[in-house]
Amino acid sequence: MRTMSHKGFTLVELMIVVVILGILAAVAIPAFTRYVKRAKTSEAQGNIAKVYQGQLTYFQANLERGGVSYVNAGALPTVSPSANKYAANVALWSGNTTWTSIGFSLDSGHYYQYSSPGSNLGYTARATGNLDGDPNYSTFQRIGILNSGETQGTIIQITNELD
Repeated sequence: MRTMSHKGFTLVELMIVVVILGILAAVAIPAFTRYVKRAKTSEAQGNIAKVYQGQLTYFQANLERGGVSYVNAGALPTVSPSANKYAANVALWSGNTTWTSIGFSLDSGHYYQYSSPGSNLGYTARATGNLDGDPNYSTFQRIGILNSGETQGTIIQITNELD
């Protein structure tokens, strides 16, 4: 008598594999999304350091010419941040005298809007973004305050880092 050998998986075995894959995906996808957002925040931190340093350099050069003030650089790009990356626009930055005076420009696409309001008392280097497109913005800022003729800086203050 011949016996037939059946090879393959049963429906129950296949369903168990599908459930396991679903659980793995449920854990991995949010972790990956957080990782990508965190990688994008490094742009803001690096550029805030450049703006902060540019304001310090400008102040020192201005002081040598008899002035005592920081640059009051308005927000660029002027369009509010969204989940989409701003397109590279070298002319936007190089054509703005307040930003060129502190030596800051961006020649590639970026996720954050930058501003640096300044006066004769101090300045704030700020990056504002919206990585997930919701109504909440993430803000990275570092403040420089003039104290007895010397600029004293705060650490980078982060609000809603992954928003």
